Amino acid sequence: MKELPIIKAVLTDDEQGLKFMSAVESPAIMVQWVKFNNEEPIKMAIQSEEQRIVFAPALIPDLPIYRNMNGKEFYLTFDRQTIEQIALKFAKDNLLNSIDLNHDGIKLNGVQIYQSFVTNEKTVENVKAFETLPVGTWYVGAKVDNEEVWNLIKEEKLNGWSIDGLFEFKLDDTLSDNEIEQMIDDVLNSTKN
Repeated sequence: MKELPIIKAVLTDDEQGLKFMSAVESPAIMVQWVKFNNEEPIKMAIQSEEQRIVFAPALIPDLPIYRNMNGKEFYLTFDRQTIEQIALKFAKDNLLNSIDLNHDGIKLNGVQIYQSFVTNEKTVENVKAFETLPVGTWYVGAKVDNEEVWNLIKEEKLNGWSIDGLFEFKLDDTLSDNEIEQMIDDVLNSTKN
């Protein structure tokens, strides 16, 4: 793994935060949707056409996400506190139906977020099918009535969530290279089940 600076995303004013939740083919957090049937979650399999529900993490605390902005490479992270702020502000700003495709900025019709929560020690510590992800992970579930979007999901052309918003960046030198590699390995291993 390249030795790159670690940048922490933070919210510092009311103008910052998410604008869209984007349905994407390759989520930067490297974790894909679970598609639900009537009984239990099945990774990357559709058992019930009627329900059309997708569920996945949107943000994982302290996970280094590789970014390249204008030739500047770095790892971007979100800590637990910031993730909690982002999820709360997303709901508070009435953006739960602000979903687009692959960051195109065009709000989708027929796709509604109906679940949004951040795991914590007091209520839900882990989620079935994502047990290895850390406490503080933000999960989002959506009902997909849009036929075109549902077909893209079935064809695995849409596989998870990506966030689209405005944040302030701060240099974070608290994680060692070994900790970064271990976090990436943990996430990759959690998706192999």
